This record gives sequence, C-alpha cells and structure tokens, in this order.
Amino acid sequence: NEKNIPLELKRVFLKTFEIKAPNEQDRENILQWILKNHNLQIKINVNNIANKTHGFLFEDLRALVHYAVIDFLQDNDNVDYSQLSEKYFFKAVDFMKSNYNESLGAPKVPKVKWSDVGGLNDVKEEIIKTIKLPLKHPQLLKQTGLRRSGILLFGPPGTGKTLIAKAVATECGLCFLSVKGPELLNMYVGQSEQNVREVFERARDASPCIIFFDELDSLAPNRGASGDSGGVMDRVVSQLLAEMDGLNRNSTVFIIGATNRPDLIDPALLRPGRFDKLLYVGSCSDRVSKIAVLQALTKKFKFSKHSVIDNIVDLCPENFSGADFYGICSNAWMSAVRRLLINIE
Repeated sequence: NEKNIPLELKRVFLKTFEIKAPNEQDRENILQWILKNHNLQIKINVNNIANKTHGFLFEDLRALVHYAVIDFLQDNDNVDYSQLSEKYFFKAVDFMKSNYNESLGAPKVPKVKWSDVGGLNDVKEEIIKTIKLPLKHPQLLKQTGLRRSGILLFGPPGTGKTLIAKAVATECGLCFLSVKGPELLNMYVGQSEQNVREVFERARDASPCIIFFDELDSLAPNRGASGDSGGVMDRVVSQLLAEMDGLNRNSTVFIIGATNRPDLIDPALLRPGRFDKLLYVGSCSDRVSKIAVLQALTKKFKFSKHSVIDNIVDLCPENFSGADFYGICSNAWMSAVRRLLINIE
C-alpha cells in the first residue's frame, strides 16, 4: 500500500507506476500464454474461464492452471491433457475464491441461487439492472461519468433481505463481504472508523465484490442524536460517507444495505450517489408469491407438492413472511424425522 510508505522514503523514488489487476481480456491472454508455456494443447474456451476470474492476478492464474491439472490427474490414470475440460478450471476457481475469502476474513457464504428465493421478482429485476448489467457492460458507466448507486433493502424482519444479497453474489460471481453494523463499533477512540476503512480496503482487494451492511440503521443512525457519547456514531457515519464517495465509477465494489427501520438512517446516506435505490422487500401478500416461496423451500423435499402446498397456503395468514414459511417447513421436516425414528425403533 503506497499510503503506508513514509514520505521521506517516497521522495527517493522519482517515478511511481501502478500495476493494476488485469481486466478480462488481459486474463484471457495470460491464461493462453500459461497454457502454451506448459505445452497444454487443450480445447477449451479460455474466455469462459477469464470471465469467472475477476480480481485474479498473474500468480493467481498460474495457480489456477496448476490446481486444475492436479485435479485432472487425480481423476485420470492416463495422462492425456487433451481431455482436460473446463469443469476442472471452474472447480479450481471455486476453490481459490473460497480460500481467498477466508484470508480476507470474509465468512463462508452458502451458494444461494435465484431459484432459492421465492417470489420478489420485481426486486430481483431491479438488482440485476443495478449490478449485473454494469459488470457485463462497464463501458456504459464510464461514458456517462456517473457514480454507481448503492441499494438499500428495507422491510419487515424475515422477508428475505439477506437471502437476496447472497443470491446476487452467487449469480453474479462476486465475492461477498457481510458486515453487521454492531460488529464494526469499538469502545476505543478512532477504532470504529478504522474498522470501516478496513472493510472497504478488503472489498477493493477482493473486487469485484459486494459489501452487504446488515442492520444498517445501527451503524449509521441520524447524526446529532442524543445519547451518542463522544460523537462516536457521528464519526462512523462521516467515515462511511467518505468511503462510499471514494469509490469511483470504474470501481467494481457494489454496496447493498438492509434495514427494518429506514427512517432511523442518516439522510445523507440516502441521497443520490449513495443508497439512492430503495427496494421494499415485503411479506408474501398474494397467493402466487406464497406458492413460489414454499416451492423454493421444499424443492429438496419428496412429497406430492402441488396438493400439499395449495393446502398450506390456504391455511396461512395473509401477511406471512419468508421466515414464517421457513419455520413451517423446518418443523414439518423435524416431525417427519421423529416419526421415522419411532418406526425404526
């Protein structure tokens, strides 16, 4: 990090060069060079692999090829590299991303797909427009010079806000840093602001990346509120604003927040260029949404789903949340397990 070098030492160097992470075309060229240098004449679409390796550096790509070859040799007795397929490279990508997330201190996030999120089609579509399209067509944002908007998911508890954020990270192939507001707060002066800075530094290192701020209202309440001893929360909010403004339009760090109380969040965070895209994630009010949620929750269950799900939906109250449906499915599963154990005994 150039900022950590003392100014006296920095003056010794007359010229400085920033070596940036390779873009998709650079990664494709590097992979082709590595494969050619190792005499691996294989028929794969290198562009597909380059598309999955956002944030990988030269050494990462070399390690990727190494892991793919090792995995291939473990599955095959005959050393015929022409049979080395893309699946070994994709498996190596998942392995390396998992290890990298652990080194950053990011928690392991289970792979959640859009099919695991029942209903909420309007919210899904809006998120895809905000995140997936800029990733596929970054030149569009560069031409306008506009800064990317953050997304704030708000609504009652248990409606699937966190699940949506995880699904976005999985479907878009992004690193996912989940941060709960209280985790960043510290009793020592200046440490809370330092924690906020470190979150954004980790995200930039792991980009393209999603920072998910859960319980945002506890991290960024209205400034000047009574009870803020020593102005700690005011300084945290100011630091968060500075970090969000510091993300330039070419950055591939996306910010998603979730809250049950958007009215408690400092208004400065909700202005254009920050969390200016507010998406309401409500409970399942219509029959179609309820059926979609139950189908997503029970897709691994074995029973005559259509008749059972219809009966369950008829019995449920009008404003049932996703967490309520999860509780029903969990209790039903445990009841079935208990019956099975009784029959076995």
